[in-house]
Amino acid sequence: MIRKELRLPILAIFLLSLSGWLFHMRVHPVSFDPANPSNPAFFVPLVAGILGVVATPLLLNYRRTFVVGYLLNGMSVVIGAITMALISIAHPPSPLTPRSILFGTMLGSILLLAAKLPIGQIVLYHYHPNGMGRLFTPFWWARHFIYLSAIFTLGHFLWR
Repeated sequence: MIRKELRLPILAIFLLSLSGWLFHMRVHPVSFDPANPSNPAFFVPLVAGILGVVATPLLLNYRRTFVVGYLLNGMSVVIGAITMALISIAHPPSPLTPRSILFGTMLGSILLLAAKLPIGQIVLYHYHPNGMGRLFTPFWWARHFIYLSAIFTLGHFLWR
């Protein structure tokens, strides 16, 4: 049973995860046909989507496991935003105008994904009203976003 005071934040994370997962499966369907195997990289979003839709809400509901759910929620945001930004940078719209940046890139999807972070903070503050010190602050997430961006960028340039 979901705790009464956490029903709306967990429902919001569930709905955002489900909508993002369904959108991604529409854009990149996974093929289970052995004669025509899909790109194995498409299985990563399938598994990540299942984790985001099923595991994260369950983990966030319990005091003992909420940190794992919180990290799973936050890291999915960071990795998803970095990946979508790199794809948008690698394939920019032409011509590059403010309208094409808003509607021709993955900016909208990144902003929808980013909405999961403050909702996760609501769950964190439910269990720890004063926060957890230096852990899981907005600066902590920004720092990890920068670290992972650097790793993804190096990987992109070194293993083309």
